[in-house]
Amino acid sequence: MPDGVPESPATPGPVALAVALARELLHGCGALRASIALDAQPPAIVECTRFGPIVVHDEGGARELAHDAASDIALPELPFMHQVAPFEVDPASGTVAGVLGGLEMLGRAVRDVAALLPGATVVAADFETTDPAAPLAVAARRGEPVVVLAGELELELDC
Repeated sequence: MPDGVPESPATPGPVALAVALARELLHGCGALRASIALDAQPPAIVECTRFGPIVVHDEGGARELAHDAASDIALPELPFMHQVAPFEVDPASGTVAGVLGGLEMLGRAVRDVAALLPGATVVAADFETTDPAAPLAVAARRGEPVVVLAGELELELDC
């Protein structure tokens, strides 16, 4: 993937698949940002933000791709994803409040996207809270509990 995403849409390479999945997670869950630390050879990090380019960091350095890069990739069946209202987070009391089942759904979506990628790939996404300066981060990898971070608050979800 020297200057773009040249893999075939029918058989995408891991970086092209990660680019497509990061964008799908971002839009499907209404995330602020989706990131994938790809466990492949060579390894890569894919970052996708709302209204911004997709940035791929790999052995060649960092490069920006159009937000619709890899949009022709044939994706595997995706987990259920849905946008939820911003969460209320109180790191002092260790509480996260929001739509019933919303955090678990987002955790499963992040974990299930990670399972679509090779090895110990980590997928993370930042979501809105009622405090715009303090997003809620959800991260997961295949076979491990989902980690939720908000400021100093760290929780594990077994969803």
